[in-house]
Amino acid sequence: MNHTTLNFKMLTLERNPFGATVAIHPTLLWDDNGATLVDVGYPGQLKELTTAVEQTGVLLKHIKRIIFTHQDWDHIGNVTDIQNALGNKAEIYTHVNERDYIEGVIPYIKMTPERVQARLQSLPENIREQAAGLFTNIPTAHVYKTFEDKDVLSFHDNVQVIHTPGHTPGHMCLYLQQHRLLIAGDQLRIQDGILVGPAPEHTADMRVALQSLRKLQEYDIDYVICYHGGLYGPQAAVRIAKLIAEYQ
Repeated sequence: MNHTTLNFKMLTLERNPFGATVAIHPTLLWDDNGATLVDVGYPGQLKELTTAVEQTGVLLKHIKRIIFTHQDWDHIGNVTDIQNALGNKAEIYTHVNERDYIEGVIPYIKMTPERVQARLQSLPENIREQAAGLFTNIPTAHVYKTFEDKDVLSFHDNVQVIHTPGHTPGHMCLYLQQHRLLIAGDQLRIQDGILVGPAPEHTADMRVALQSLRKLQEYDIDYVICYHGGLYGPQAAVRIAKLIAEYQ
């Protein structure tokens, strides 16, 4: 099946639910087989997301699929509003180890009552009530299909799933072979212009997450889209190798 050249665009959403300007970066993929959105942002970001998508020339209604790199609420929080806008027509995909969390069968790892309380206490007092409302309404969604490590997408050419557990059990990256590009989710971040590993304070199992970094050596990665930090490259593979050595 030939879907022609796969286009991609890193999106930038700048306003989080608490009014702070903290950029996050979903990714839009599209070709003759329609559009796929990788991660969807915080609750309440539908308008901003729609604007970012449509600036690429793709209409929101052209989105056929949503892929979640993992379960965290800054990646999935906007899904109910998007599904409502699309008439519940978008198919949702994620790694098999994330399915039960996203479907609400078991609580999100980082949204246990203890963790929510700790997070609320860390916020300024004037926004705690608003935050508490958001935290108690983290959406769930029906997962259409799950992936496993090294699966290749059936709907876009030469895109491979890389299971990178640790940040969450089913965290995954996507490798776009045509573009030598890694969509890294939270497996990699950019801090002060430097590519670094996952944030320890937000990672469920840092030891496993660092082991997952080594998987990335198998791929010819020139550029990386980090959900937190944006685009890194060229020669990202060189930095990834150094990063792995630093964590030994």
